[in-house]
Formats: sequence, C-alpha cells, structure tokens
Amino acid sequence: MSIHIAFKNIKHSDSVVDHVHEVMKELLNITESKFPFHMNLTKENNEQHHVVINCNYVGKPLSTNSTHENLYKAISKSVDSMKTQVLRKAKTGRRS
Repeated sequence: MSIHIAFKNIKHSDSVVDHVHEVMKELLNITESKFPFHMNLTKENNEQHHVVINCNYVGKPLSTNSTHENLYKAISKSVDSMKTQVLRKAKTGRRS
C-alpha cells in the first residue's frame, strides 16, 4: 500500500516526503505494505509541528499524534508510536 501525506500550514517539501518514506520503511515491511497510512503534518501558531498518523490495521483503527518544534523529530516520534501499536496488535492477533 502507500503513505498519504497531507501538509497543512506547511509548504510541501520533497525532502520531508523523502524523510517520511525513509522512516516508514520498517513499518511498511512489518505490515507487508498491505495497509495505507495517512500522515497529516501541521504547523501550529506557536511554531510547534503536529504530526498525526492514522491506519486501519487488521480492522482496528490505529492513530498516533505527536508535537515537537522540530518537524523531523515529531515525525519520528509518531512513526515510533505507530510501530509500537502495530507490533502490539500483531502480537495479540496471533494469540487469538
């Protein structure tokens, strides 16, 4: 599947898109690229960057959100949180 990225109050940046694809590689491998991820990147008034990732993984909606003044750190925090949720869901799914 794919990664859908929306930029809100931020100019579209190819370097940010490349970074997102790079940090999402492991997550896409874990999910065997079967599920689309939707990432919203927003710059808030107070110069904070807000990143939200949504995914419907095996019928369960997963969502992460992080805020940081550095956009790349906010992205990494959200991706790490999504990896944790996906791995936890995959682990509980095998026990069923």
